[in-house]
Amino acid sequence: MVDTETVLDGDELRLVSLGVVTCRSGLVRGKWQSLVNPGVPVDEDSARVHGLTEDHLAGEPVFADVAPTLLAALQPRGEETVVFVSHNVSFDVTVLRGELKRLGTDLPDISVLDTMGRLPALVGVHPQSASLGALCEALAISHERAHDALYDAVMCAESVVELLSRAAAMGDDNLDVLLLRAGSVTTHTVVPFDPKKAFGSARAHRLPAEHLASHGEFLGRRAGARRFAQWHAEVAECAALRCRHLEDRVANAEPARARLLAELEAVLHEQVAAGDTAGAATVLGATLPLVGHIPPRSGRLGLRNAALAWAGRWGPLFAGLGRCDEDDQCPACRRHEPCPLDVWPEAVGRVALGDPERHAPGFFETKGRDAGTGAYTEWCRQGHKEVADAALALCMAHWRSVGQNTRAQQLAQLAWKAGCQHPDVVDAYAANIGAAGKEDDLANAVRTCDQTLRKRGDSTHDGWVRLEARRNQLAGRAARLKVRLSGKVDATLCVNLQ
Repeated sequence: MVDTETVLDGDELRLVSLGVVTCRSGLVRGKWQSLVNPGVPVDEDSARVHGLTEDHLAGEPVFADVAPTLLAALQPRGEETVVFVSHNVSFDVTVLRGELKRLGTDLPDISVLDTMGRLPALVGVHPQSASLGALCEALAISHERAHDALYDAVMCAESVVELLSRAAAMGDDNLDVLLLRAGSVTTHTVVPFDPKKAFGSARAHRLPAEHLASHGEFLGRRAGARRFAQWHAEVAECAALRCRHLEDRVANAEPARARLLAELEAVLHEQVAAGDTAGAATVLGATLPLVGHIPPRSGRLGLRNAALAWAGRWGPLFAGLGRCDEDDQCPACRRHEPCPLDVWPEAVGRVALGDPERHAPGFFETKGRDAGTGAYTEWCRQGHKEVADAALALCMAHWRSVGQNTRAQQLAQLAWKAGCQHPDVVDAYAANIGAAGKEDDLANAVRTCDQTLRKRGDSTHDGWVRLEARRNQLAGRAARLKVRLSGKVDATLCVNLQ
């Protein structure tokens, strides 16, 4: 397990802290950490994230001094397989390959596993956000601080051991197969991390020094009304500045999550009332990890009903905002991640559904006389279609994660008939239609994708990217069926791939 902390040098990332944890047979076998003098100034934004300044790094070893220890940790012993594991693996691999390139060498070409990637969903784990802290929370692993290289590497190690243990318990005990299912790539083939795209060019979105300083003032557990009023103003300023550190401000606050949620909702209401789309999206991104702390209503389904009521109250307001403009974006849009205004139903659907192990069967029946019925249809009747579709996608992922692929396929087919338009559900349904590989089946599958893709609008939900990829895959298979024995292609029958 590897974690890096960096500073921005122009458009490049330079290493300032490196943490490495080695695991064998499901146990931590070694830990190592070193600060690294990057030889360049420490920019204020980076220092705000990890707290390291030029004073901290003065006199520390340069990367050339620590590289041999890193490379030694990535060498196999005997016949063992070494896997490079991290949270957001493209970031750490890109940083280390960049540093090693300056020394005229490279990382060994080994498999990578990203705990921010597909692995959690494969074993039925769905964190509230993409952060390592959210993954730890979903796995009931204590995670008290972030942006310390060794601590984050240890948390990543504990997380991946738990994820692999759950996979083994489900019968996925072949590491090579599991790596393929998780989207296997290597340190040399992983998509490079682009700081300019990910950070939206930090120089172009420079935050005032006074505002950055305010992030050092944490909201204590015993904060009174006056301090909460100040925190409210700080959050509002984050919204106005489209501040990428707002999620950290909320995560580091100590009062009860329900209390923080109420305060964030108050700021969110102000942004919505002002018609500030990017500001509202900024606050919503920090709010979504807390939706599981909505005060439950009375009754057996108190939290479910409270979550649906939250969706009913906020959903129409979000719809009226539109989406972030190209020249005025929330932090997620600047990082080229799904906008919170597009993915809020996922977070609410996860809370409203509850534990899929208990609630997936009754949420949408796939067998017998009741097939195609359940809570899903009731939610749709109540006007919660987006949340219902998101919860249905979670149910489908659950059936896959426990090895019930046939049931997942049945759910996708019945969901399509019931009008579900979630891109991941349609993706699965289209794949089922085209599985036989016959001409008519493939054409029908492509039409199904096209019919749904026309409803995408300007949504940034990454499920649409997956559905478009599925459409092109199916269209490619259909086109290949048209190749004549002579090797020529009948252009009139080929499926348009544009």
